[in-house]
Amino acid sequence: MRIKKIISLLAMVVIAINCKAKAINTWNIYSAYSDITEIEPAENLVYVLASEGLYSYNKNDNSLQTYDKTTVLSDCSITHIAYCKAAKRLLILYKNYNIDLLDNKGNVINIPDYYSKSMTEDKTVNSIFVSGNYAYLATSFGVLKVNMKNTEISDTYNLGYKVNSLTIANGNMYLATPLGTIKGNITKNLLDKNNWSKINPNVFHSIFNIGGKLLCSNNEAIYQLDEDNGYITSLLTLSHKKSVFSNKKMICFGKEKTAIISNITDHQTINTKFTAIAYDPSAQCFWQKNAENKLQSFIIDNNNQINPKSSGVKPEGPLYNYFGFLKFANGILYSCSGGYGKGEENGRNGCIQVLQNDNWTIYQDNLAQTIRHRYEDNISLDIDPSDANHMFVGGKTGLYEFRNGNLVKHYNIDNSPLQSALDNNDKNYVLIESVKFDKERNLWLLNSQATSNSLMQYTKDGHWISHHSPELMMNTRRSLGSMQNLFFDTRGLLWFVNNHWVTPSLYFFQTDKNILKTFKSFVNQDGTTLSLERVRCITEDTDGNLWIGTNIGPLMLEPSQINKGSATIFTQIKVPRNDGTNFADYLLSGVDITCIAVDGAGRKWFGTNGNGAYLISEDNLTQVHHFIATNSPLLSNNIEDIAINHQTGEVFFGTDKGLCSYMSDATAPSEEMTKDNVYAYPNPVRPDYTGAITIIGLSLNADVKIITANGVLVKQGKSNGGTFIWDRTDRNGNHVASGIYMVETATANGNKGTVCKIAIIK
Repeated sequence: MRIKKIISLLAMVVIAINCKAKAINTWNIYSAYSDITEIEPAENLVYVLASEGLYSYNKNDNSLQTYDKTTVLSDCSITHIAYCKAAKRLLILYKNYNIDLLDNKGNVINIPDYYSKSMTEDKTVNSIFVSGNYAYLATSFGVLKVNMKNTEISDTYNLGYKVNSLTIANGNMYLATPLGTIKGNITKNLLDKNNWSKINPNVFHSIFNIGGKLLCSNNEAIYQLDEDNGYITSLLTLSHKKSVFSNKKMICFGKEKTAIISNITDHQTINTKFTAIAYDPSAQCFWQKNAENKLQSFIIDNNNQINPKSSGVKPEGPLYNYFGFLKFANGILYSCSGGYGKGEENGRNGCIQVLQNDNWTIYQDNLAQTIRHRYEDNISLDIDPSDANHMFVGGKTGLYEFRNGNLVKHYNIDNSPLQSALDNNDKNYVLIESVKFDKERNLWLLNSQATSNSLMQYTKDGHWISHHSPELMMNTRRSLGSMQNLFFDTRGLLWFVNNHWVTPSLYFFQTDKNILKTFKSFVNQDGTTLSLERVRCITEDTDGNLWIGTNIGPLMLEPSQINKGSATIFTQIKVPRNDGTNFADYLLSGVDITCIAVDGAGRKWFGTNGNGAYLISEDNLTQVHHFIATNSPLLSNNIEDIAINHQTGEVFFGTDKGLCSYMSDATAPSEEMTKDNVYAYPNPVRPDYTGAITIIGLSLNADVKIITANGVLVKQGKSNGGTFIWDRTDRNGNHVASGIYMVETATANGNKGTVCKIAIIK
């Protein structure tokens, strides 16, 4: 009867809620799954290693399952996978040499021994061979033996040389090495190097056992190897560099064709180039990466022609794991690859990837043929303030204009005043490291290492204006090495940094007066001249202070100091130790700050080079969070950029290993609280939900009271930005009962706000 009453009351509750709202303190990983490199059929599942991520396809119900640090995996950036039929587990090897064992029910056991072992030898794993309950890892120093059933490393054969590939046949282990083919009897102590012998001097990159016969391959051909005397006999001539062993079939990838060998006398050549392929004996088909980067099954007919059995599947996600630059605008996350000016030249595809409502849009891609030089390392983008479909992108190879996701025009030394960074006018180095629209739709851009046009304006009517200054010269020939991070503050000043060790510096430009101000010396409040190697970024907080990210930590520039010239004081925030002494430490002293973002509550998110991400309180004195890869699902400790969805509080981290996000407890405050913008989620709260309830749309420092239907005060507090979190407990810490609860709000100055309702069902 009581349940019916609650349900009837729900009909009276008006709820404006996003059904996809994410819970506070939860993480999401946005992985690419486009570049399939390894495929492992495993009974009713097919495991796929793609773009260093993992997913599976269920052959029974056609469903897809992704695996990452937010679900079951211990790490990220996977290099190899191998399925053990006997143990019914998948071995997952990460780039850092961590190992997970995943069973078909989705349970993971971590084996960290190889990752944590301190070794002078190169740990690189070149291939994996599975036999019985064991996985044998061919490494750059020997062989690592993993017991997949007992979930442990059982042996390490440190042989002192690289092993490309290995197999076991007729009681012997055979190694393909740069020294030739090495043989060891498995009944002997193979930890003893003396129990290994060379049987063939040829260098092979792979060796396999097919029906008790040894086959090996190099870049030119496939051979049969006599296991006793080491003689080789040419089996098939095929120019290739990669061979895989998949369910008793040797598959060799040629430049334009593929060889599939089932036994010494049964082999076929297909006039098709594969990048990833595996044989599935249970389904009697092959699996491949098709032209659309999807997992697709196929059979080979009697004429050696490929006949697809399925259309192909792939999880939703971006195309690349490149997110060097992030920007949130109009409820949409825009990104480009980055890769230049962040410490090194990475040669990343110059991709533009856009996330909206959990769906990805990839802008026109692979433009090298169109522009007739490299298209890579795009560094910055901005959206036309009057046209959300119009975008400019700056990168290592010039300026790009897009509309509706398609390239409109490419600007370089041939059709604009933009200049190359090299004396030979190389178009691969027209360094446009930052772009920014002003309110009048004029585009501002920075041309690093140009001869004369460093700070440029491209007007809304298509005219170029140079605002070059001698202050922007690195020497007499070139402008500053890495001018980045164009940013308009609330005063209308155009700020940017030079993120270069030769002249680490800070600038602002008064666009209305054509005046440039320069900061090349940094003195703190204690009178200490700071020695900087990098000035990486700048942003503004809710109080109008400028925050500068440097290699020695964050600096704050108060508005009163902006125009003091050589007398300018940069503040290093002092955080009391609270240990009974009067000592204090500089905020994040010595931490290399790569990016800064301010959330709706005025708190600062600091991304770092090697130290993960920090969240610092609005008053700058409290460390709220410090996320690193080992204590959170954060993909990497190298943060390249941070962007915040101020409507939801979701904080996005672009790292050198991809994109992830954290659902924080702060949103941008509303100027006015109304019944249309103040709501709670989840609502109704169903019996299976165990998390907190989030109330958003609040004004800054709003008073919030949770009251029962009969007027009893349950909880009260102040908003965090525009958000209030209720843990569903009362003032005594007890979980509340089922019922309808009223959320009453008031502004910080006492004016009455609005009321919303929350239904809790138990």
